[in-house]
Amino acid sequence: MAEGFKNALACWCSGVSVVTTSDAEGRMYGLTVSSFSSVSLDPPLVLVCIDNRNRFPAMVAESGRFTVSVLQTGQEAASNHFASSGREPTTQITEVAMEQAANGQPVVAGSMAWISCELHESVLAGDHTIVIGRVVETFASEGDPLLYYRRGYRTATD
Repeated sequence: MAEGFKNALACWCSGVSVVTTSDAEGRMYGLTVSSFSSVSLDPPLVLVCIDNRNRFPAMVAESGRFTVSVLQTGQEAASNHFASSGREPTTQITEVAMEQAANGQPVVAGSMAWISCELHESVLAGDHTIVIGRVVETFASEGDPLLYYRRGYRTATD
């Protein structure tokens, strides 16, 4: 069942995004997610779904905030870095160019958009945590989105 479920979900094309947070000690952490979605316009809410074994939900619970960077074509290296396992929170991310939102949250430099959030609610659902954020700041620019489809990166023209 698990392999069939993954194969069926691979047929769903999604944008590639990186969620990041930072804690009171200035340690930053992020990971690549494809399970990102808008929830509500009023109030503005978004969600990401994160494996319960990942440290991200606990760090967001502590910090009360997170940011979603929407990657564009050419940012596969950033996606791959944040998708790699075994990384620890760090005071400086040097493998990928980073910037800061006005609230101090880290964002992937050059992202075509980012959405900075305050934690609204976390909901346990199976082996994942649904992290819902209230949007407090946004940025958007022109570009072509980086897509993920059938376990590979794609572009909107593919």
